[in-house]
Amino acid sequence: MSIISEVELIEFDHTVVRRFDRKGEPLNAATPPSRTTRRFGIRIRTDDGAEGGYVVMWSAPPYAIAQVKAMAGSLVGRDLHDREAIWDDLNGGFAKTDRIGAGAIDIALWDAAGKLAGLGISQLLGRYRDRLPAYVSTVGGGHGQGSLATADSYRDFADECARRGIPGFKIHGRSAGTAKDEIEIFGATAEGSAGRSDIMTDPGKSLPTLAEALKLGRFCDEVGAYWWEDPMRGDAPLAHRILRDRVRTPLLITEFVRGLELRTALALDGATDLLRADPELDLGITGVMKTAHAAEALGLDLEVHAAGPAQRHCMAAIRNTNYYELGLLDPSTGNPSLPEVFADDYTEDLSAVGEDGCVGVPTGPGLGVTYDWDRIAKLNADRTTFQ
Repeated sequence: MSIISEVELIEFDHTVVRRFDRKGEPLNAATPPSRTTRRFGIRIRTDDGAEGGYVVMWSAPPYAIAQVKAMAGSLVGRDLHDREAIWDDLNGGFAKTDRIGAGAIDIALWDAAGKLAGLGISQLLGRYRDRLPAYVSTVGGGHGQGSLATADSYRDFADECARRGIPGFKIHGRSAGTAKDEIEIFGATAEGSAGRSDIMTDPGKSLPTLAEALKLGRFCDEVGAYWWEDPMRGDAPLAHRILRDRVRTPLLITEFVRGLELRTALALDGATDLLRADPELDLGITGVMKTAHAAEALGLDLEVHAAGPAQRHCMAAIRNTNYYELGLLDPSTGNPSLPEVFADDYTEDLSAVGEDGCVGVPTGPGLGVTYDWDRIAKLNADRTTFQ
């Protein structure tokens, strides 16, 4: 047995500097505006010296910290290897919340188990592949995080990524709430890709009506999109069945749906062609693998949401999946959404993609990455320890 003796929660600041205005023009101010959000990491230690850790990337929101604080104390005294029982307790015990806080906890438990066994998490899960076909997932245009704002900027970035041999490219547009705006940017993206890469669009539920979503869907068919993602508000099965009936391009929803049962129910209702799951949002690696196996039983694909070491290990152990989401990227600023928390050479930018158009899976034990906890401690960090 390997008994959990301590759980440590580290909260810290992550600051993103705005270097461009909403038109994609460089800001010349001596002190450019910035936005600071609260991120967090988990460290779990056992009585026999094992330790696992995880730092959230860009999916888990700051309000998940309160959930982690409510959950962490219940881990002390439990066997590290009782991940399924712990997952079930957190899933049931916090059913009146979205349970996002459980994601980081579950990932840290897997990291500790892998380090104790001397194996990578994908090996513990049962590895299917060690190279992951990648698509570039852009930052939202016109939000000041990068230079993407105009249709021309998306066209140029799609062209650059296609020339690099990256097999997929997905846009997050201006989120202006009109199909016309999305179509302008996606059309430029299709021109930039010029058939050299699969293209996708993700309005992030910004389209307010079914009619607007259908307009975008018809354009997706015209340009031969690989999938279109979360086009309209809500997750109503009837509306999404209408989209599937009238648009040939595969529809991908459930990023905004919490709970294994609800995601599976939408698939059974015919509301989506593909399923989404994210280890930070959906109760960890355990939650993602449950969704992947449920999708496989239905003959559907499971696309892992977002970038990070946990996502890479999940995808490496899933047969019924297609692409790794390398994001959120901008041609000028790289990946401004991710905190710099690694002490090794782990990256989530264009340099991570090999000549084969794939990213690799970290090869060390557990997550296979090394966190710079000393650097994190200097980012206005607060610690809460549960023993």
